[in-house]
Amino acid sequence: MFVQHTFNQPGFKYLVMEHKTILSTKNCHRAAVVQSISNPEWGTFKFNYKEQELPNKRFTHTIGVGSHSRILDQGEFSGWEVVSWKYPVSLEEYRDLAYRAYAWTSFDPDKIGERTIISYERELNNDLENIPSEEQERYINNYKKYFSSWLSAHSNCASSAITGGSGFNVRRAEKANNREHARMNDFILWREKALKDIARKKEDSKPDNVKIAEAWTILEIDLRHSAAVIDGINKGMEPYSKQLFVSSIYNKVETYAKHGDIEIVDRAIDLIRELNQYSSIITERHKFFKLPELAAAVKEKLSDLNQADSKEILFDGGKVVKNFSEDRIQIIFDNKPSPDIISKLKRNGFRWSPRFTAWQRQLTTNGYIAVSAVVPVSYQQLTQ
Repeated sequence: MFVQHTFNQPGFKYLVMEHKTILSTKNCHRAAVVQSISNPEWGTFKFNYKEQELPNKRFTHTIGVGSHSRILDQGEFSGWEVVSWKYPVSLEEYRDLAYRAYAWTSFDPDKIGERTIISYERELNNDLENIPSEEQERYINNYKKYFSSWLSAHSNCASSAITGGSGFNVRRAEKANNREHARMNDFILWREKALKDIARKKEDSKPDNVKIAEAWTILEIDLRHSAAVIDGINKGMEPYSKQLFVSSIYNKVETYAKHGDIEIVDRAIDLIRELNQYSSIITERHKFFKLPELAAAVKEKLSDLNQADSKEILFDGGKVVKNFSEDRIQIIFDNKPSPDIISKLKRNGFRWSPRFTAWQRQLTTNGYIAVSAVVPVSYQQLTQ
């Protein structure tokens, strides 16, 4: 049964709606609001996980807020149900696996296992706050896959301090440790890449006017800061080289010009001309004021490229695609390449694109050279 719940006690923020579940030692760490099963007329109470510390580094839980709170012993848990949670996604299904993971490496595997579950639940739910809803299920499934794989590998690890030194197989322990480190490394690398890809997709999905506004906000701050330093130099108040700061302004705006961002370049030109009325920031003779022409030329070229059809060059085992609309040179193999080829691709600046199922990098002269260093397609073939 689902319930609608409003919690108004001071100092508590209602977070999540979820199906009612019996409170237990396995889920109490994420319980937010609880209710008595036999006496629902008492209302709902905030659940405070390990609220009070006891001797010997033990803790007890409480319900309620302030002077109205009371201890809720674990023996009473079965008489209470959870109305809402601190966060929505749980790793509770891996609780036993987490305990086993530390059975031979810790004197208190239950406590370490519990801490591990709580820590990674929080990490997963924090990640989900910045992930679009349509991407969340896939992320959760993959997170659980890597997390459980790492725990399984960890369960084969052992410490002589726990097992005893007699008959301890050092060689086998080293192999187990290496496998555990490899699974943890796989987990870390997957998460970093997944979050990076999701962030890129979110950025790409933004309307152009939002992208321009955000980019201009950042650039304007930089330009005004550099202009303020130049003004100080003009007044003899700053001991720096004016040319360095002028070059800094030029280089930052030139980057946008080379990407054909005409609107941002025009805003930068207008800002510097406005600031020139109060102090000589950049003279009109400087090449800085030619950047709108560069931006327009680049935009026209990019427009022509976007309208051009992709070009394919076949080789034994795959093909090279000059994808003009995406500004990418792509290598598509018929079958998964060998580890040596994958290593060579990475060394030459290629990155795997799940979207295109291709190894790709920017469509440049250097990109052509990189392709010819990996597959049997010559630079001349690529530039014809």
